[in-house]
Amino acid sequence: MKVLIQAKKAAADPRMRAYAQGKLEKLTRHFDQIMEARMELATEKNKSLETMKVARLVVHVNGTILKAVQASEHVNEAVDLVVDKMDRQIRQHKERLRSRRKGKAEEAESAVPSETRLNGVAKIKRFHLQPISEEQAKTEMTDLGHSFFVFLNEDSQEVNILYRRRNGSLGLVEAALR
Repeated sequence: MKVLIQAKKAAADPRMRAYAQGKLEKLTRHFDQIMEARMELATEKNKSLETMKVARLVVHVNGTILKAVQASEHVNEAVDLVVDKMDRQIRQHKERLRSRRKGKAEEAESAVPSETRLNGVAKIKRFHLQPISEEQAKTEMTDLGHSFFVFLNEDSQEVNILYRRRNGSLGLVEAALR
């Protein structure tokens, strides 16, 4: 597993990096197909102007990206919380994979080709939109490596689509409901 630890607006001394590295190595005890774990440690102020230590963790698990964010007054506690949260996500992901394998045998017997069933639409994804800023959407899109990202704009409360243009710049579609 490749481990990257970055400090953003915070100083991460070698002792803190070693602590985070040790915690991240424990993630492989439940699932050995973790390709990369990237942790970002930052200092941010919240609405009550308290300085919080934030730990963001992105884990690449065999083609799937799992993310977790936790904040605390102390960086060690933020690291512990974010690793615990990711550990739960990894166990859930592993269980989902296991249940999919069981269901595939049953599904194969009664499967109807999705193209005929859905009139040419090969895949449908459903997800709940959480309000985020345009900057957060850019970061998410970049982290995921997608060419577009659908999000609920926290300023306008409308659905927006951020996309990468052919020339490499970004475009934004602001969908307005009638």
